[in-house]
Amino acid sequence: MLLAECFLDDHYFRIESTTHAMDRIKERSIDISLVTSIILNLGNKLLDYNDTGDEVAVVDQKNNLAVIIEVREGKAVVITVIDRANIHIKDGTLLEEIA
Repeated sequence: MLLAECFLDDHYFRIESTTHAMDRIKERSIDISLVTSIILNLGNKLLDYNDTGDEVAVVDQKNNLAVIIEVREGKAVVITVIDRANIHIKDGTLLEEIA
């Protein structure tokens, strides 16, 4: 599901969600615009992660939320959303914290 479209450093970029992530967003009553805002706070770092195959946990302490994404083919795919910032990061997942 498409959540947002934008341009990053003149590159067209999309934020999409898996069905699992949408289920968690609805189940936990999380605002979709907050999820997209957290991802977009990474700015051009999203381009650095493009096609690396890395999972990235984007943790927002202020809103007590974690968004797990993978960036591929010019889009950030939301894998899941966790309604707390204090999460276990599995081996191989990269961590990005935003203020």
